[in-house]
Amino acid sequence: MSRRFLALAVALVAATSLPAGTNSKNAPTRTAVTTWSRAAHPLPYTVNPDPTLRNARVPSPNGKYEIACNVIPKEQKVSEAVSETLDAPNCELVGAQRRTPIDLGVGPEALWSPDSDAVAVTHSSGGAIGPYHVLIYRPQNAVPQEIATAVRKDLARRFPACLGGGCTAAEQKKLRKSSDWVNVAAIRWMESSDRLLMMAWVPDSSAFGANLGRFNGYVVDARTGHILNRYSEADFKKKFKKYCGDWGL
Repeated sequence: MSRRFLALAVALVAATSLPAGTNSKNAPTRTAVTTWSRAAHPLPYTVNPDPTLRNARVPSPNGKYEIACNVIPKEQKVSEAVSETLDAPNCELVGAQRRTPIDLGVGPEALWSPDSDAVAVTHSSGGAIGPYHVLIYRPQNAVPQEIATAVRKDLARRFPACLGGGCTAAEQKKLRKSSDWVNVAAIRWMESSDRLLMMAWVPDSSAFGANLGRFNGYVVDARTGHILNRYSEADFKKKFKKYCGDWGL
């Protein structure tokens, strides 16, 4: 198990109200533990019962919009014949004319753009290993936008899965055919709501071969997903480490 994965697992289950320091005097100030972006705000998810987090309010910088969270009853099947009702977290982007449900998944965090026109939500649809996704929510839009397709394809080409073994022939064929296994996270808005700094990486699992944990940074057009700049691991650490959260870069 890699050092980064251990740090990630700890970050996902850490108490989100703990104070956290900064890496640099120029780094964003924060008061909550976040996994990917130092400037992001953690959102609730099923395995984190923190009552403060479950009723979180994350306002936009201009104060006109917010992400509003609460708890709703949800029926969960225990067996074929038995089900029970449990409290489940629920968050919505509250705009001027609509409320858009937020896809929470595991370890979600929200990163508002400086101009309040968009919020990037990073979450996992699996567990601590991933796969991680970035969805862009805009107050004027009814549905979120997935912008990581080009980034995933580029990272998968540079660091293919199953290099050096770790996969069966069938798994290798599946992973080489699709780049959906590549993890992505939102790190920082670069220019209003138009450009977003993201990170993409090979999941930290030996099941993905010798490239596990390899990553690159990307600046993308936040509306089209078009790659504007790419950063190697060394360049990303040098330029952007101070903007990252607690995942162990």
